[in-house]
Amino acid sequence: MIDTLREPPHSSEAERAVLGSLMIDPSSLAQICDWLGEDDFYRRDHRLIFRAIKTLAEKSEPCDAVTLGEWFEAEGLSAEMGGMTHTLEIANTTPSAANVVAYAEIVAEQSRKRQAINIGTELSGSGYESRTKSGDVIGKAMHDLSQMQTTSMRGGLAPVSVALKSLFAEMSERYEQGPRLLGLPTPWFDLNTVTKGLRKATLYIIGARPSMGKTIAGSNIAAFTALRGQKVGFFSLEMGGKEIMARSVAALAGIPFDWVEQPSRESRSNDGMDDSEMYWGRLTRAMTDLINAPLLIDDTPSLTIDKLMARARREHMRSPFDLIVVDHIHDMAIDPKREARHEIGRIAQGGKTLAKEFDIPVVMLAQLNRSVTGRADKRPTMADLRESGEIEQKADVILLMHREDYYDSATHMKGVVEMIPAKGRNIRIDGPIHLANRYDQMRLDDWDGPLPLPQQASEPPSFSRFKKREANA
Repeated sequence: MIDTLREPPHSSEAERAVLGSLMIDPSSLAQICDWLGEDDFYRRDHRLIFRAIKTLAEKSEPCDAVTLGEWFEAEGLSAEMGGMTHTLEIANTTPSAANVVAYAEIVAEQSRKRQAINIGTELSGSGYESRTKSGDVIGKAMHDLSQMQTTSMRGGLAPVSVALKSLFAEMSERYEQGPRLLGLPTPWFDLNTVTKGLRKATLYIIGARPSMGKTIAGSNIAAFTALRGQKVGFFSLEMGGKEIMARSVAALAGIPFDWVEQPSRESRSNDGMDDSEMYWGRLTRAMTDLINAPLLIDDTPSLTIDKLMARARREHMRSPFDLIVVDHIHDMAIDPKREARHEIGRIAQGGKTLAKEFDIPVVMLAQLNRSVTGRADKRPTMADLRESGEIEQKADVILLMHREDYYDSATHMKGVVEMIPAKGRNIRIDGPIHLANRYDQMRLDDWDGPLPLPQQASEPPSFSRFKKREANA
């Protein structure tokens, strides 16, 4: 049995009403042109009329049936339009342009339904292709669906009174509650002081060379936030889920990572005591805390930004995220046909888009160039970020990590990890934040007390003191 062919969703009446309103009052185009396009019209002749009206309106020319007919004639479209009959009918049957927005919303709604049908049809066709991977098919469909925004979600110009009222209400709330962070706290006091917390709709980039501890920093932030009851999505392109959890357990329990990797029946501490039983107790408590924490991990390697965004959106629809951490952007799959810098920029833009769309902070880790290793002062700058120009433009806050003792074993800064604010809106950039290296437990701690000072070289004996000792002898 052959199914009856169904006509795609559309409203010819609403389309004619929009076009008629624009012919009556071309200035009303400004109310809809940023969210309604030519392709939203179902009928071919209606798309052409909308194109003509928009072209003439941009030139400040009248958009009546006569001028539209002349435009079709000049463009060689008169035969396709079948004369001026339909255009005249539209002009004569629309009483007013007052409801143009309401008519346009109907047209846009029907257009979105057709788009959804097209995505479903493409999804079905791709599913039958033997060479296509299911993840690619689903990821593209999720990405395409996420682009279909409702008219109510579209932005636009608004009076400053809207922003000022919101600002005043927020300031009043802060005043009543007293000094506090403006965003999610991190595990480190000094970083919270500088950033005032990880703020909503903000993209944070943490950049470092290998072995500086950026993955440890990212996983510490993710676990710390989840243990406070905030939902966290951790996308790890570098490590598997078990390794991430092994590191998080060691950090939370305060036990050596070596012991987590290879538990032994006898583990001697510096005082000769067997710490194995204590470690097991701490490990069990840490695992219990993490199991109950709203922390989700995706350890898919070579994930594309489109797939990452699709998966994040799918989970966010189930229950909203409070934070997303990505480790790291330079391990993400990129299109080899495009320039690397453009692809990295697209990845960073994806993180920025999720931050604004979900109204949450997004933390993305990034690699630095090798050039830093060839300098006398190896403290990194924004220019050391791989494809730095694109990342600098997209990121709201950039933090760079540095360990002097990694390059100089004789340095007095042993055990000190510097978190250097390189870019940031509404944060202080007046020097590095000093953290304590507890990488034996896969953890970064606040630096407690003054920084270590350079060792003073022993003073060589002066001639006068030598003569004095000789005289006393």
